Amino acid sequence: MNWIYRLTLLLVLGVVGIWGHDKEYGLWSLGFILAAWIMQEPRLRPALILLPVAGLTGVVALLWQDPWL
Repeated sequence: MNWIYRLTLLLVLGVVGIWGHDKEYGLWSLGFILAAWIMQEPRLRPALILLPVAGLTGVVALLWQDPWL
């Protein structure tokens, strides 16, 4: 079961990476998929401390792309 979950996340990560690399929210969606992967992998649990930093980076990136700034 665990390998099915890993394979599915890897496929979704690839599809979103290919589809969203030039779209406004593509990179942000990629971050959510990576966060889901980190939360499910027991060996990567210490990296959970980086998720708030990644979230704030995504918010800053979205604000930076906004044309009114």
